[in-house]
Amino acid sequence: MRGAIRTGLRAGSHRHRPKGTRGMTTTSPLVQIERTDRVAWIRLSRPPKNLLDTDLTAQLHTALVDLDGDGSVGAIVLTGSGGFFCGGADGPKLRETGTAREFADAAVELFAHFPRARKPILAAVNGDALAGGFGLVCSADIVIAVEGSRLGTIEATFGTWPMIAQAPVARRVPIKAALTNALTGQPFDAHRAHELGIVDEVVPAEHLADRARHYAELAQGGGQAALAGRSLFLASRDEPYEHALRRGADAFVEMFGK
Repeated sequence: MRGAIRTGLRAGSHRHRPKGTRGMTTTSPLVQIERTDRVAWIRLSRPPKNLLDTDLTAQLHTALVDLDGDGSVGAIVLTGSGGFFCGGADGPKLRETGTAREFADAAVELFAHFPRARKPILAAVNGDALAGGFGLVCSADIVIAVEGSRLGTIEATFGTWPMIAQAPVARRVPIKAALTNALTGQPFDAHRAHELGIVDEVVPAEHLADRARHYAELAQGGGQAALAGRSLFLASRDEPYEHALRRGADAFVEMFGK
């Protein structure tokens, strides 16, 4: 993200961007988008903990959808501002404003997008990823986390439960560890999350951007075939085995143009 130039290009614009150029566009003060070659970075910007309210959740969803449809983008990296990745839902605000239903609907739309997306989505975890923020991590394809970060649900410590986040968490975290975390509200440190297969690599903070960019570039290696293959791979987990094989066979034939 070094050397970025601010531009007026809107998120989701299909204007051609020659390879090797860099630029930034801000969809709002809450969600900032930066492009480095064919990698788009989405930065949550609601300090200090980047808590999710209805506006941020809806704008993040819009940014992901727009970038997924942008032909100049090959991979998307989600990260946070300051020392936090995301601390989850802003419960006090939702209660004060009476917007729990609006937020819940926006959160469902957001989390439902991840398995439908064609482009690889990575998480560069620059700090704690808690509650719904952990749900975002568990929805990403590849996760790089900084040393010292904590990842997990914490709702139990407030006498609540990760009602929405538990869906992506249960699909990514080994069930015993996921349930223990949900029941106790005690998050994993980054190295334990790596041992559990939630995190792909734990790095010093100064290496986070470079390692995330490295994985984002590698993740584009499958080209056009991977655009269809990613969603097919994720969908196959919940399908009957033979049905998943048949859908894969049809996609295989289509990939080879026969």
